[in-house]
Amino acid sequence: MKVDLNSLTRRFILGESRENINPHALLESLNEILSNVKVSRKVDHNRLHLGKRHIKEIKRSFKKLQEQVNVLQEKLQVLEEVSTVSGGGLAGHVDNQVVKRKRSND
Repeated sequence: MKVDLNSLTRRFILGESRENINPHALLESLNEILSNVKVSRKVDHNRLHLGKRHIKEIKRSFKKLQEQVNVLQEKLQVLEEVSTVSGGGLAGHVDNQVVKRKRSND
């Protein structure tokens, strides 16, 4: 079987080989895998329990981050709408503020 390295490389570089990976689904899968692991030593049991708690915390953090992203997307949409209504005047003002902040941080 021949492998077309050119198309494989092109897909890799362009990111076409990546699927839309759902982090929540990955965490659920990892949690299920950990739940099915059988351990015989107390130390391993404690590590497994700690891993499950970490997954729970990651899920909680992911949920908070997703909520923040949604809020920021809504704010961006409102700013874009205001900018188009005002003829782009607001966008220039916001861009100038960002540039001023960057310069003051440097």
